[in-house]
Order: sequence, then structure tokens, then C-alpha cells
Amino acid sequence: MIEKNKENDNKFEVFPFIKGDTIDLVVNNSKWLDLRTKWENDPEVRRYARNTWPRTVEELKKWTEPAPRGQIKEFINLVIYHKQDKRPIGTIGFGHIDWVNRNANIAAMIGEPEYWGKGIIGEASKLVIDYGFNELNFHKIYAGIYKPNERSLRAAEKLGFQKEGVLKEEQYVDGQYHDMHKFALFKRDWIKLNENE
Repeated sequence: MIEKNKENDNKFEVFPFIKGDTIDLVVNNSKWLDLRTKWENDPEVRRYARNTWPRTVEELKKWTEPAPRGQIKEFINLVIYHKQDKRPIGTIGFGHIDWVNRNANIAAMIGEPEYWGKGIIGEASKLVIDYGFNELNFHKIYAGIYKPNERSLRAAEKLGFQKEGVLKEEQYVDGQYHDMHKFALFKRDWIKLNENE
């Protein structure tokens, strides 16, 4: 899989870390830092991602660097790469990883709005959840979604997440407070959901 870098017309190979049907999940590439910075700061995109503070290229560059020797990673961030269009379109991964208790928060973002509502987050989520349970041996994967993000609320339930609770008026967005819905998915439930596939 080769992508043409529009900035300098050089080609570089894209190596899938996890292969999917429509998309692959690939390791962050420093060549995409400007694009990722655009996504993180785009008002339309960040509205649902809740990036309250501006993010710089230098800050995002730190996310692509390996953890110092002896330190355990607290996050894993992968790029969602559209196979047919041969372009990166978003990110997905785990944050706040608790390696002792084997749980992590899942977060995803499609940075290119023309790909919203096409089932890509569902496919990417299935791939990364499967990786989390079957390779990283997580016990629980959890998510927090605030009320206006109806698509993500539906996606969480479709993936088998169960609602654990609602934090009232937890998130301040566009001049008003919104409820935060907390979801969780356990390894045993994921295995049961997928045993017939």
C-alpha cells in the first residue's frame, strides 16, 4: 500500500497494523502531523472530540514518539486509513490505560467530515476493541459520550457497550451544559457477541 504525499510528491509505504475491510489501522506517521493538527483544531471536528485547547504540531509529534525506555505507555493511538481512497481520515485508540486492572478508555475521531455517517467508526472500533481484548488482554473498555453526539451514542450501543451511568451536566459545549453518558464493554461480553462470527 503506497500513498503519494501531496506536499513533496514523494511516495511512502503505509504499513497496516490491523487490517480491515474498508479501512486499515496504521501507526502514526510524522508525515501526517500537519493533517492531524488540522483535524484536532477544526471547529466542526473538535466539537464532538471535545478538544478544548488548541493543539500544536509539536504536541502531536510527542504522541508519535515511543515511550522512554522503562516507561509503560498510557495510550495507543492509531490512524484510520481509507484503503480505496488511499488516505488517512481519522484516529482511534486507547487512553488512560490501566495495565494493572486491565482497562482503558476508547476514543475515535473522523477528521474528514465527508466520511461521517458511513460506518467507518463502527468498523475501526470493532478492530481496535478486538485488539484490546485479544492481544492486550484488557478486561474492560469504557467510553464517555456527551448527549449531543447522537451518532456516537448509537454506535456504542450497536457495538455492545452497556450504559453504566449518566453524569449530569458534566460537559460544557456551545454555551450550555450536557450530560455525559458512561459506557463499558467487558471482554466476556465481547467474546459472547462475536462467538457466532
